[in-house]
Amino acid sequence: MILDSHSTLKRRIALGILSLMTIGATISTIIHRLNPQQKRIYLIVPPLFAITSLILLIRLYTKPQALQQVIYLGLFEAVIFVVFPSWFVTIEAFTSKTTLVGSLPPSTSGLFLLTTCMLITLRPQQLLRAIILTWIAVASPILTYLILNPVELRSPRGMDLLISLGPVMGVQSIIILLHTRLQSIVERLYAERLQYYAQIIERQSIRQKAMEQAFTQIHNGPLQTLALLHRDVQQQQIASPELLQRLHDLNTEIRAVGRSLIDENDTDNKPLETPTALELVISENTLRLGEGTSINLNLPLHNLLHEVYSLTLKRNLPYFQTIKVKVRNFAPINQPDLTLEIKRDLCLWLEEALCNVGKHAQGVTRIIATGEQQQNKYILKVQDNGCGLKPGQQEGTKHSYLLAKRLSGEFRRESLPKGGVLCELSWFVG
Repeated sequence: MILDSHSTLKRRIALGILSLMTIGATISTIIHRLNPQQKRIYLIVPPLFAITSLILLIRLYTKPQALQQVIYLGLFEAVIFVVFPSWFVTIEAFTSKTTLVGSLPPSTSGLFLLTTCMLITLRPQQLLRAIILTWIAVASPILTYLILNPVELRSPRGMDLLISLGPVMGVQSIIILLHTRLQSIVERLYAERLQYYAQIIERQSIRQKAMEQAFTQIHNGPLQTLALLHRDVQQQQIASPELLQRLHDLNTEIRAVGRSLIDENDTDNKPLETPTALELVISENTLRLGEGTSINLNLPLHNLLHEVYSLTLKRNLPYFQTIKVKVRNFAPINQPDLTLEIKRDLCLWLEEALCNVGKHAQGVTRIIATGEQQQNKYILKVQDNGCGLKPGQQEGTKHSYLLAKRLSGEFRRESLPKGGVLCELSWFVG
């Protein structure tokens, strides 16, 4: 947005300069037309200058994207219309009895105006070279003539031309060098500032993703165990020794999750480039499942899904014990741009869908977990034949919808007509 504002400001300045150039050249044309002693060059140059400036003004107004092209053409036009009269009058003074100081147009003021426009519109790398070449083109014939004609050099106009095209232009060149140096420093500081802001935004994004994954990891692990323990205690289906053992297991799960999320060192005073342990959760090549096992995310996705399925169904969830038929088939996926982060999210999604079956699917005897590619879609689903969805039972759906949005796919979870629940995630591949 800042860069767009800078271009808009430069375009407005260019429109203003072209407007003034058109008006000034038009006034100069009228004055020379009314002059009794008309010279051919002054009858040709000002109207041409007015016409070309007007054409550039119209083009820039109608096509803002042509800004840089109009700037280059406008500067080239100005250089031609400043250089040409200087050379023409100087050559005429050399070859005839006319004096240069008496016939030379206000070239120095045009030169200073031209260098100022260059200072505003050109890049620092182009600025100094363009100004030096323009100064040589304008000043060299005039200074050469004045040196060869001392009488005109000692005149007030001659001394004014000598000082303007000599020391004054030297001071202006030094100022331009200083401006170029300061502008390069400002641009470097601006680039560093943008880079710093980009790092902050990236860190915030990493933290947000890490928090989401930490929540999923806690939800699929300790919270599942705690919810089952709470339900069994309410229903008085658990003896004291078993209660103590399950509390001990819950304590172990919570500590394991804590060790994977919290760094033992103080991370508050670390520099911006040093990631914390929470951020490393999403940057490592391993995924820790809720039951405590870690898997390598560098494996192909279908192998990871097989691993998640096998490890999750070994967990001590009540309705896993009643399953008699287990069907799984995860086909390879033709999607080479799958990142470790996407693989992690898909594995966590499958783990959560399976845990929901083990926790809520009362009366389940069959579970089907499949992943297949149909044309340009990959469909990952978990289906059971349990009691179906209960009113208000929507655990994990928020993160599932977020994952589907991230994949530009679809998520659905619904009860089946003959009993059971279908949980499905699909997205486009290839």
